[in-house]
Amino acid sequence: MVVAGEASGDMYGGRLCTSLKEIVPGLELFGVGGDAMAQSGVTLLSHISELSVMGTWDVLKKLGEIRRILNKLKEKLNSDRPSGLIVIDFPGFNLRLAGYARKRGIPVVYYVPPKLWVWGKWRMAALRRSVDMVLAIFPFEEEFYRAGSVPVTFVGNPLVELLGNYDSKEFRSRHNIDRGTKVIALLPGSRTGEVRRLLPLFLESAGLISRRIGGPVRFLLPLAHTVSRSMVEGMAESAPVDVEILDDRSREVLAVSDAAIVASGTATLEAFLLGTPQVVAYRMSPMSHLIGKRVIKIPMISLPNILAGREVVRELLQDQASPEALAGEIINLLDDTPRIDAYRTASRKVMGELKGEGTSRMAARAALEAFDDFAKSHQSAH
Repeated sequence: MVVAGEASGDMYGGRLCTSLKEIVPGLELFGVGGDAMAQSGVTLLSHISELSVMGTWDVLKKLGEIRRILNKLKEKLNSDRPSGLIVIDFPGFNLRLAGYARKRGIPVVYYVPPKLWVWGKWRMAALRRSVDMVLAIFPFEEEFYRAGSVPVTFVGNPLVELLGNYDSKEFRSRHNIDRGTKVIALLPGSRTGEVRRLLPLFLESAGLISRRIGGPVRFLLPLAHTVSRSMVEGMAESAPVDVEILDDRSREVLAVSDAAIVASGTATLEAFLLGTPQVVAYRMSPMSHLIGKRVIKIPMISLPNILAGREVVRELLQDQASPEALAGEIINLLDDTPRIDAYRTASRKVMGELKGEGTSRMAARAALEAFDDFAKSHQSAH
């Protein structure tokens, strides 16, 4: 059983499951994921669109649906007992499922583990009880989880192997974008709730940028497959500028953009590794923000800043994320060559540390080895 709960987890899970099937051709995979996991041969019991939520208040509103899916997976663990469970990110849900599986003697591998270095170590005991192996995707996580007595191995970062070589000239030609036109990417997130909160801000910012930039500009919005296109089109209709919506092509759009406004999350790391200047924005419901302020243990929340160990991108959160501030930051960035050069130097350094090539295959082998070790230890015990 393989379970992911959001777009990035599905993206990583798709490649992981492809590697699992390459290594063990007859392997049967089932669980929860999205289109990428379905295409890699996973029989979906639920789609991630039923689960994608962000923040305490959003979770509370969808609690009944989340509980129903969790109970369905628990029943499946009992009725079709798998030889192992792989959970990917999505800790609020996956830690509960992992704990249930392990109590029933099913080995558990956690790929893209909970960011306890953000939220504090209070969940470390739950993680230790719930998993047989953690597959870490950031180099510093190995030491962090080992210090908490959690079995862990660093497999590299799966995002790095997803980055391609994108031809900016070809893209511009295909989309009729003139050489002198600035391209600004808008990435408001992969969950419906965050898109509803952030996209109006991003669109208003785009209007301000368009008026002030002093030249032609195009705005591109790569749409996550977990978000309704009709909803986004409806919101874009009243925007002060034209926005081109492209299906699920965030990395290609970021690679050819001059700058980007990005919701805090995986896309900030995509932009960073591609060297695309960005401003990071986020707004949560007031309740979620209040809870988050109490539990977040680090001074910066975006992955580029965490991995660089300093502020390489500006973070505008809650009321700071105003259209005026977002537009001002983008316009300043476009003219600040020394800042962009320093950002790209930091990006290359982090890229080298993440060791992404072959990550999915390495993660697949590590998971299969953990399941084999578990089976052997239980055979010898009996």
